[in-house]
Amino acid sequence: MNQRSKIAVIGHGIEGKAMLEYLVKHGYGNVTVCDQKVKLGAKMPDGVSVKLGKHYLEGLEEFDVIFRSPGVAHHDPSIVEARLAGREVTSPTQYFLDHCPCKVIGVTGTKGKGTTSTLIYEILKKGFGRGKARGRGAGGRGRDARKVYLGGNIGNPPIEFLNKLKGNDVVVLELSCFQLGDLNKSPAVAVLLNTTSDHLDYYPDRGAYLHAKELILENQDGNDLAVLNKDYEYVKYYEPLVKGHLAYISTKGVKVEDGAYVDQGWIKRVSGGKSKKVVRVADVALIGSHNLENVCPAVVVAAELGVSVRVIRGAVKKFKGLPHRIEFVAKRRGVSYYNDSFSTNPQTSMAAVDSFDKPTVLIAGGHDKGLSYNEWARKILTRGSLEAVVLMGANAEKMRRSAEGARGKLGRAGAGGAEASPTKVVVVGDLAEAVDAASKLSRKGGVVVMSPAAASFDQFKNYKERGKTFRNVVTGLRS
Repeated sequence: MNQRSKIAVIGHGIEGKAMLEYLVKHGYGNVTVCDQKVKLGAKMPDGVSVKLGKHYLEGLEEFDVIFRSPGVAHHDPSIVEARLAGREVTSPTQYFLDHCPCKVIGVTGTKGKGTTSTLIYEILKKGFGRGKARGRGAGGRGRDARKVYLGGNIGNPPIEFLNKLKGNDVVVLELSCFQLGDLNKSPAVAVLLNTTSDHLDYYPDRGAYLHAKELILENQDGNDLAVLNKDYEYVKYYEPLVKGHLAYISTKGVKVEDGAYVDQGWIKRVSGGKSKKVVRVADVALIGSHNLENVCPAVVVAAELGVSVRVIRGAVKKFKGLPHRIEFVAKRRGVSYYNDSFSTNPQTSMAAVDSFDKPTVLIAGGHDKGLSYNEWARKILTRGSLEAVVLMGANAEKMRRSAEGARGKLGRAGAGGAEASPTKVVVVGDLAEAVDAASKLSRKGGVVVMSPAAASFDQFKNYKERGKTFRNVVTGLRS
């Protein structure tokens, strides 16, 4: 690719905008933005063309280089045709990895990647020295000091800070399956968290989804590091792909020879078969035992990069997580309200339910992604602390049917039917009605948690808007 290349930037979202800005700034003068939206709501830089509307992917063969944004499937027929025609199809993430001069830590998984990425960043920032700016580079004090940057799916396109990087810096990238979809280069450090099922409205089946995750490992070499969770069945699929050093984590007490695991109330770091206590589980600031799956990989990566146990322990004890991830909102009339809007699949909603031993009311429901709710339904009916579930949104009826089906199966299995599954299940229209219903079903000293187990697109622009709406509605309740 050179300044005379005819370039298409497909998608004018966060990454597409950042890529366009980079290309224009670096003198690429023949760029076209292709987007399904008829109106982009932004003025294009001088010399930049647009191709908008439902036919925006037609004729891609006329371009020399095509930058695919994450929201556009790498297996879309038009993208495939362009690739077969010999056109260079790449992405902002691929371009960044090709030109990044320093070590990259990539984190992927169905859920938890944002939390894990940010915790790694926070630990390294403290380990390398005090920094100033999250996502823009931090750590170190002198001119040649080591810096750490955070970017990727978390909302900071790494292309924005590519020109700032030096050889001894470190970049932490949260990588979604959409960003991994067609990469031919892997990060030097790859963290693969839980990989269950998600985005089945995008992928044809679970196998295709899992394959997308494989790409974080596939192009590593013998000098690289991979971190896998030994508690998940996926390990046997991904282990053969590891070409370099392999470290494991376990939160189920499975002792590992290299990595980190939970044992007798401690997170322990293991290297060369020798273990060292890092932090007490009780001192981890993140809510929910599932978050130990995020802390353990962060411990491994930070230790591998030379950060001391003392620094790791301090960072883990202070890190309370990201917005919309089991985030405390307010206490109203003796009931604590938590916002877990980032939960967009059944597994994360189940983890939220398991996070509280107090009497709990769950708010769930939203846009259907083609996922099964059978396991989720069994959980909500058998979790002792969960007293009621309020369902809202487009898939509320689907979730209710799953709950009733599970209730019937419990009864046929001799569990006493409805009496053994006293959880109340009610259906409402929208989020405001859900909060109102939950407040009436909750009791003093208890918890209301919104953990939807579904996407937000039926009623909201994204999970952030849904979470903000929940906060506003809760804040408006009487104290």
